[in-house]
Amino acid sequence: MKKVYLLSPVSVREISSHFKSLEVHPEGIDIMNKKAVFYTFKIKSLSSPAANILKQEALAAGAELATAWSVIKAPDTMSDAILMGTYRQIEIISDKIASQQFGLSVVAEELRTDIKNLFHRHPVLKYRDSFLSFTDGPRLMGIVNVTPDSFSDGGKYFSTQAAVEHGIALAEQGADILDIGGESTKPGAESVDSEEETRRVLPVIKQLREKVKIPLSIDTMKADVAAQALENGADIVNDISALSFDNAMPGVVKRYRAGVVLMHMQGTPGTMQVRPEYHDVIGEILSYLEQRAHYAVQMGIDKEQIAIDPGIGFGKTIKHNLLILKGIKAFKALGFPVLVGASRKSFIGKITDTDAGERLSGSLASALWAAAHGVDIIRVHDIRETKQALLMTNHIMDSI
Repeated sequence: MKKVYLLSPVSVREISSHFKSLEVHPEGIDIMNKKAVFYTFKIKSLSSPAANILKQEALAAGAELATAWSVIKAPDTMSDAILMGTYRQIEIISDKIASQQFGLSVVAEELRTDIKNLFHRHPVLKYRDSFLSFTDGPRLMGIVNVTPDSFSDGGKYFSTQAAVEHGIALAEQGADILDIGGESTKPGAESVDSEEETRRVLPVIKQLREKVKIPLSIDTMKADVAAQALENGADIVNDISALSFDNAMPGVVKRYRAGVVLMHMQGTPGTMQVRPEYHDVIGEILSYLEQRAHYAVQMGIDKEQIAIDPGIGFGKTIKHNLLILKGIKAFKALGFPVLVGASRKSFIGKITDTDAGERLSGSLASALWAAAHGVDIIRVHDIRETKQALLMTNHIMDSI
């Protein structure tokens, strides 16, 4: 039997399971996790002096910093940098640069916050007098479109009866949340007024509240629609405008103590796919969601009522969507539950050359990637298939 072989942990969860199998003391596991799991941070726009100081401190801690070659040659150069190290090394570096000039104190503060959120924080999503926990892996949000023009099902569940039956079926298949929407947000979609949106969703919410025990989410940007939905049994507001469309929405969320999902979107559903552009797609979306979460807290919404969603497909090209999925773990550093909704979306169809109803395999690949990188809520059409795929993945990850 081979005596030495490689362990390749990609998360604290995985390496912890190895330590536990050795019966390492719990306090020792926490100490060793900080030394065993490797993190890579991108740092934007460092001056040459800042980059050189950070490089020295990284090397002294046993970590590493990559910068542009010009940083060494030209004192006036600005450069992005990539910092690589374990939790403990990042801690040491942050302490060393906290009192330094050239903007390094800000870098130290952000590194400390990000590394703690990635390593320690186990976010929950509060709603009313309850909450969702994600310590056992991601929760599945089942999609109930009460619209005549849904991109995914073409209005198949537009009637109240069909939508209610579909919601019940998703709950029986293992959905943890049902997301009910009465206005299509597909690219180029036209808006509907509050009265029509309410007419579509309210009977569905009322009946589902009587028939299922899982939390219900109302997918809307309009405060009056949200208020009526929450009054009649909804628990969470899924707002694709991140509280920016309707100034009354924060007050509604606060009044009902609802959970709220803040999503990033460039433009509106009608315009979002007209040449979307980013200089730094991850950095720009992170900054936006951080600002909107801060706004929500300022408006009296508890931090633990907030989840964030980078908005796959909302003002993004195929490349943007792929970069978001590839870098999804960056959003965990903000300290909120992260939601991803890639199910059946057009970027999957363009890559796989399939229509909406034929995108299960691509949707599952996206869901499993998201789950493996720490996403907390996965919004999907196909609950049974996604649940089974995640169950298998979890058994692989937890096997010893």
